[in-house]
Amino acid sequence: MKFQLYKINANNDFEVICKGLAERIYLDGRFTIKYKGEEFETEEQLPDHSATAKVLINKLKEHKVINDFSDIKGIGHRIVHGGERFTQSTIITDEVFMEIKKMITLAPLHNPPAIAAIKAFRNIIAVPNVAVFDTSFHTTISEENYLYSVPYEWYTDHQVRRYGFHGISYRYITNHLAKILEKPVEEVNAVICHLGNGASMCAVKKGKSFDTSMGLTPLEGLIMGTRSGDIDPSIHQYIATETGQDLATITDILNKKSGLLGISGVSSDLRDVFASSKENQRSRLALKMSSKRIAKYLLAYANELDGEVDAIVFTAGIGENSAAMRQLVINNLKILKVDLDPIANEKKYDSEKLISSTRSILPIYAIRTDEEIMICTDTYNLTKK
Repeated sequence: MKFQLYKINANNDFEVICKGLAERIYLDGRFTIKYKGEEFETEEQLPDHSATAKVLINKLKEHKVINDFSDIKGIGHRIVHGGERFTQSTIITDEVFMEIKKMITLAPLHNPPAIAAIKAFRNIIAVPNVAVFDTSFHTTISEENYLYSVPYEWYTDHQVRRYGFHGISYRYITNHLAKILEKPVEEVNAVICHLGNGASMCAVKKGKSFDTSMGLTPLEGLIMGTRSGDIDPSIHQYIATETGQDLATITDILNKKSGLLGISGVSSDLRDVFASSKENQRSRLALKMSSKRIAKYLLAYANELDGEVDAIVFTAGIGENSAAMRQLVINNLKILKVDLDPIANEKKYDSEKLISSTRSILPIYAIRTDEEIMICTDTYNLTKK
C-alpha cells in the first residue's frame, strides 16, 4: 500500500507533506514513512489491508504529521478496474462501493485489496473517499479497438472487451507532454510506453486514449516482470491436458511466474536480468524478447496515429530509469528513423528529459509519471466545499 499526504496551499498548489509504503502485507510486514527529510522504517503486524490502513493512520499521528484524524479532509484510492460503469473519478458512496465490488471478477488480483482499504478507511475516518480508476482514461477507445473477435454475446452478456490499465499515469503524461510541446492537450498525439513490473502501452490521439496493449485484464500485451503478455489462448488447454493443472492454476502461473521471471529463470526485476545477462543466455533472451515486443506495439501505434506522432515517451519504473532498455527498444524500431542521444539517455533528471538525437525524426522523452498527484487533484476537486 503506497501513500502520500498532501497539503493544499492557498494558491491551490499541492504540497507533499509525507509519503510512505506498507509492504509484505500478509507476510512479515514492513512500514516506511518519509517525513521532513527523515525516513522511518519499522516491522509491523500487517495481516491484511484493513490492519495496514489502521497502522498508516496511527503512524501519521505518531510522527506528528497530523494532530488529529480531523486534519484529513479526503482520501483518494487508485482502483485498477472500473469496467464500463465508471468513466471518471467519483466519490465512493455505498452504491459505488457495491459496484466496485462487482468488478472483482474482472480484476481478482487488484480490486480486493483496494476494496479492503476503502472499507478500512471509511471505518476509521468520516471523510469522503474518492475512487480514481485506471480504466477510465481508456473509455474513449472505439469499438473496433476494444472488441475482441469472439461471439458478440460475450461482450453484451459478459462484458468481454479490452479495458486497458495504467490510465492514471497516461492521463498525467499526456497533460505533462502537452506543456512540454506547448500544445493544447486535445491536439497531442503520442505513443506512451509505461514500463514497470507491470507494463503497457498507449496510443494517445488528440489527447485521448485511442488504443492500448492491456485487455480484459492486465495480463495481455507486453512481456512484464511476472506476466506473460500476449500468448496463444490454446496454451491453457494444452498445458491443462499435459500437466493436469486446472485453468485457475495455469492463469495464476501466467500472472505470477511468467514474463521476465519465466524466461530468464533469474528474477522478475529487470535490473537483476540485466546484471545476469553476461553469463546467462536466458536473461539475454528475456531482454531481446521484451524489447522486441515493445517495439512491435510502438510501430503499430505509430501507424494507428497515421504517422502524425508528436513524441515517443518512456515512463514508469523501467521506462524512466533504464537507459539500457530504452536503447534496446529504439534499436528495434528499424522502419522508424528514430535515434537516441547516448549522453542524454544516460543523464540523470528530475521531471523529464529529451533523449533523442538531432538525427531522430521524432522527439523521444523520458518523463517521470505522477499518479499520486492525479489522484490528489481528483480527490480535492470532488471533495472541496
